[in-house]
Amino acid sequence: MRTGFDTPADSARSLPYFSLRAVRPERKLAAAAVFSLCAALLSRPEPALGAVLFAALLLCCSGLPLRDTAPRLASVNAFFLPFWLLLPLSPAPAGDARTLFSLGPLAFSTAGFEAALLIWLKGNAAACALAALAGSSTLAENGRALRALRVPDKMTALLLITYANLGLMAREYVRLFQAARLRGFVPGASPAACRVYARLIGLLLIRSRQKARRVEQAMLLRGFRGCFPLLPAQRSSPPAVRLRDRRASALLFALCCLAGGALVLWDVML
Repeated sequence: MRTGFDTPADSARSLPYFSLRAVRPERKLAAAAVFSLCAALLSRPEPALGAVLFAALLLCCSGLPLRDTAPRLASVNAFFLPFWLLLPLSPAPAGDARTLFSLGPLAFSTAGFEAALLIWLKGNAAACALAALAGSSTLAENGRALRALRVPDKMTALLLITYANLGLMAREYVRLFQAARLRGFVPGASPAACRVYARLIGLLLIRSRQKARRVEQAMLLRGFRGCFPLLPAQRSSPPAVRLRDRRASALLFALCCLAGGALVLWDVML
């Protein structure tokens, strides 16, 4: 299927056998959901570390460039920073008085650090698996996969439209920020700079709403009724290649299910 979300490189890319790009998108999304659920059920750091290593292996097999994946994973890890700062300061469970170190009146408990480590490992395992399995498909392929997995049409359309318009919002913010710099704005933490930032955010919200109204009207004029119509899947590849892709899809799904189940069993046995 070719839509406005595809790029010429996506349709003309030659797919190697070992790449996750050759696996059917719906199998990849289902495998990511199963593995992420199994990772969320872990309660010990050792199985969680194993989940991170398996997800990192999937990420290496995805063929995604590191320059694109690293900033996304960095933003995910920035989300876990408050857990590292606050959980060690939380009261320790009853019967566990271990203290890692003290900083004046503040006591950093070992149990809090272990909880933060466990959350960080499970979050990174799910993020790496999702980046490898969902990121190795185009947005249009993921939309078709969500439809194949019986995800509601409105949720699928909302996801596709939101992702497609994030770039427009980012370009609009850059344009507003450059206009402020040309008018003498100097970035900083002063009260005047904070007021300029607040105005920029307000203008961005207003223009985003106006842009959303125009996009909605344009889509309604073109017959949009709440879901994107799917074009017939193109069968340009030979039967042997399609058979290979089906086998690779089944193998990947089974491998993720077995890995997730083995990690959960390991966690229960510890």
